[in-house]
Amino acid sequence: MLALLQAHPGIAAPALAARLGVTERTARRDVARLRELGYRIDAEAGRTGGYRLAAGGTMPPLLLDADEVAAVALGLRTAVAVEGLDAAAVTALAKLAQLVPAQWRSRLDALAEVQAPRGPASRVAELDVLVALALACRWGEAVRIRHRARGSVSARAVDLQPLRVLVLRRRWYLVGCPRGSSRWHTYALDRIERVQPLATRFPTPEPPADAAVFVSDALAQGPWRHRVRVRVHTSADAVRDVVDASVATVVPVDDDTCELHFGADDLHWAARWLVYLDFDIDVLEPPELLQRMRALGQWITERY
Repeated sequence: MLALLQAHPGIAAPALAARLGVTERTARRDVARLRELGYRIDAEAGRTGGYRLAAGGTMPPLLLDADEVAAVALGLRTAVAVEGLDAAAVTALAKLAQLVPAQWRSRLDALAEVQAPRGPASRVAELDVLVALALACRWGEAVRIRHRARGSVSARAVDLQPLRVLVLRRRWYLVGCPRGSSRWHTYALDRIERVQPLATRFPTPEPPADAAVFVSDALAQGPWRHRVRVRVHTSADAVRDVVDASVATVVPVDDDTCELHFGADDLHWAARWLVYLDFDIDVLEPPELLQRMRALGQWITERY
């Protein structure tokens, strides 16, 4: 009945009874029972009237099929870590296991064995921060955040217009435009300490077409001590197959050549990573990277 009410708003009692193969009296009694369980079902009289499933004031039992139960369970197991939600995810999974039919339990037990990926503790977002920013993005409301910049030990207040909250590489990010700025910025949620809604909206430039691509480019390009640019003697598609977009930006030159742009604080790491990629490259900048590459090659030669 819940599935019919969801799919056919305004369905009348005779139609409900016919689809369920029961009498109208039974259909009306079942509607009353659903209301007792907490579902808000509005009824309108007349030829064009019928039953409508509406949002209620409480959380009644959910109508989920086998695939939806599996999706919820897998989401609970593999959700990105959020401060304060670990215990809630465990108890929600336990309640779900108690409620599912016996024939689905083996699938749920198998999903319970999935190892949830974990990031370092410093990358855990606070629940209050995540919820407040998600709501601000949905309502288009400006906020004031206390944000700790990369490499800084103290936080500062920033007024901004939020656009979207998203997950990239197991970490939460916010795309927002500071008040009076002409460009959008990326903020890591684990560096945001507090969120205060401002009940207003700031003017902003045209938002990025794809927030995920915008964050990936921002992570690849800075803020780093060194900007690295190398020419790669293979196609851009071949490089994209092995290089994460949030680590470096691939710029096509022609069918057989592209450039790789990324930032690094440690040129020793950059040299080792480029060797690991196993592509034929020319270092374009910075010149110091050439010295690191030669030193790495000399060390390998002398050692082996």
